[in-house]
Amino acid sequence: MSLPTRRQVLRAGGASLVAALAGCSGEGSSSSSDVPSGPSPDTLVTDYDHLQLRNDAEAAVFRDAARDDEDTESLYLDDFLVTTDEERENVALAAETDGIDEARAFIDETDFDEQTLVITQHRTDACHRVKLLYVTHPPDSVVDLDFCRPLRPASVECSVDDRHVVASLVRLPYSSQGESSWGHGGGSSCRIPSSLRTETEDA
Repeated sequence: MSLPTRRQVLRAGGASLVAALAGCSGEGSSSSSDVPSGPSPDTLVTDYDHLQLRNDAEAAVFRDAARDDEDTESLYLDDFLVTTDEERENVALAAETDGIDEARAFIDETDFDEQTLVITQHRTDACHRVKLLYVTHPPDSVVDLDFCRPLRPASVECSVDDRHVVASLVRLPYSSQGESSWGHGGGSSCRIPSSLRTETEDA
């Protein structure tokens, strides 16, 4: 039996997402289905700035200059919560990629009296991208970022055996100086949680 092509998988995934966002038809309904799952809409952040860089190699785009660990530098991907000018100095460039000059400007233009900068790095295969699905500001955390990994356009020639690194830079519209608790997560599904479906447009 032949395996489906990547284009077929892409079409099937898009159809599944449209069906998921359309909601259930009532089959298997119960009282619990009336309770939306996911983060509170009150915590949703929408007025953030976002920039992504992709390194077509399995190497970090940024590294923590304060971490002196050359033995694991190629394996470990640093993430950053940057809340002060001093912390910004620890964000060092680890690879020259397309868009790196724009990323430098993005970092330099962050005003920590009014903003917070978050940088995450993800390894993925060459046929998938890393999509920032939504951003929340929980009461006990500076930020929570949720990512998913949809397929890249079918026009992109790629192999799942090749590994890339995607760096996501997110500038939040509030200062978090003196705070350190934050997180990020996600999975392969790009379905918006039911609690946020009326608050977001892009699934």
